[in-house]
Amino acid sequence: MKKFFFFFSFFLFFVILQASSVKCKKKENSIICTYFLDRSDSSNNIKLKFHWISPQTPKDDRIRYVIIPQDYGSAYDYRFIPGRIKGKWKVVVTRTDTNKTSSTTFDINESEDYFFND
Repeated sequence: MKKFFFFFSFFLFFVILQASSVKCKKKENSIICTYFLDRSDSSNNIKLKFHWISPQTPKDDRIRYVIIPQDYGSAYDYRFIPGRIKGKWKVVVTRTDTNKTSSTTFDINESEDYFFND
């Protein structure tokens, strides 16, 4: 029974580690969000939709389509911080072939020396 629990735990950890995800980071005066793809899914070109959701107004939202070439494992999109509305932003990345989504949130505040919740 202990062996089963060990292998099940290892399998679960491996699956969680390999899951597709989106991560954002601040670099100089921009925010870069990178979508990491499970490598087993990278046999064909994959089209993604990055949807940046503003905390206050849809005027500052943006949708951008990106293609991950075959055998690549990630794609990114970025926004400049100057001129962005302060508050909690959300980035949702959708694979257009499967409609699976990954999302993350971050805060843009007055000091801009903070950053991400996730």
